[in-house]
Amino acid sequence: MPKQVDHEARRRELVEASWDVIAREGIEGTTLRKVAAAADCTTGRIAHYFSGRDELIRLALRAANSAAGKRMVEIAKTESNAHERLRRVVYEGLPLDAARLREWKVWIVFWAAAASNDDLARENVRRYKEWQRLLSKLISDVSGPDDADVHALTLVSLVDGLGIRTALVPSKSNRSLARATVDNWIAGL
Repeated sequence: MPKQVDHEARRRELVEASWDVIAREGIEGTTLRKVAAAADCTTGRIAHYFSGRDELIRLALRAANSAAGKRMVEIAKTESNAHERLRRVVYEGLPLDAARLREWKVWIVFWAAAASNDDLARENVRRYKEWQRLLSKLISDVSGPDDADVHALTLVSLVDGLGIRTALVPSKSNRSLARATVDNWIAGL
C-alpha cells in the first residue's frame, strides 16, 4: 500500500526550514539548495511543492507573519483579565525566545525587501493593520475606547523598537528591558 503524504505538512516543513536560511542569509543569500539542506531533503522535493525560490520566500515571509498573528489571536481569546491578555499578546510580538527571535530575523529581512517590493509592502501594511486592530481592541478592554487606536499605534512603534534592539542584540538584559518597558507602558494605561 502506498505511503500517504500530508502535502500541507510537507509544504509547512519546507517553509519553516526556509525561515532559518532567510534569518541567517537574508533573501539574496537564500537558495533552494540551502533550504533543502536545512530541511534535510533534495531541491527536487522543494520544486514539487513550490514553483521556485521567489514563491517559497514569499510564502515563508507570509507564514512567519501568520504564525505570530495566530498565536496572538489565540491569546486574545483567553479568559485572562484584560491587562494580562494585552501583556501576553505584546510579549508574543517580541523576540523573547528562540522561536520568536527567528521570526524577528525573518521580519527584519522582510521589511528590507518590502522597501523595494510593492507586493511585500502591501503585505506589510496588511499585517500591521491586523495587529493594530487586535491591539486597539485589547487596549479598549483595558482602558476604554478613548484613544485606543492612538495607543495601539504607539504600542506597535514601541514593540518595533524594542524588537529590533532585542533581535540585533538578543541578550538577557535586552529581553528583560523589553518586558519591563512593556509592563510599564501597559500599567500606565
